[in-house]
Amino acid sequence: MDWDNGPMSTDLRRSGNERSAQPIADLSSIRSDVLRRFVAYWREIRGVRRMPTRRDFDPLDARFALGYISLIEVHRDPMRFYFRLDGTNQVELFGIDCTRRYLDEAMPSEHAAMASISYTDVVQHGEPRYHRRQIVFHERLIDWEVVILPFSNDGERVDRLMTGIVPDQSL
Repeated sequence: MDWDNGPMSTDLRRSGNERSAQPIADLSSIRSDVLRRFVAYWREIRGVRRMPTRRDFDPLDARFALGYISLIEVHRDPMRFYFRLDGTNQVELFGIDCTRRYLDEAMPSEHAAMASISYTDVVQHGEPRYHRRQIVFHERLIDWEVVILPFSNDGERVDRLMTGIVPDQSL
């Protein structure tokens, strides 16, 4: 499905309780200019295909988002997520650098489970997702927006994810 017309989810996580909102139908629901531009860039490099390949992504074309982006490999049997690169702004926001680590080894189990559910959803559907979240993490309240974008070398099977995470102080 197309980003504009496909099912997108948003949720808020407050003190361990997750609340789902209605699907978001267009880019105007994303508060961050960086994330809107990042999704628009993903759509541009995707073209008429279901999703772009990693080779289509040129970091120089997405300079505006580089510190906010993480590149994640999808490993199967069992499903695990390996961070090739964790954006510096994400590392600063959460206080953990997941670079060259598996999600379930880098993050506390509750937070890794939440991210794994979101990543698995994108892998299974091959469609971008958007979330707004608020959690207590390392005794700090953190508000953020995230887009999770699928990439595929064969055009069908998701083998990479890119996330864009931007703090959202207005939740």
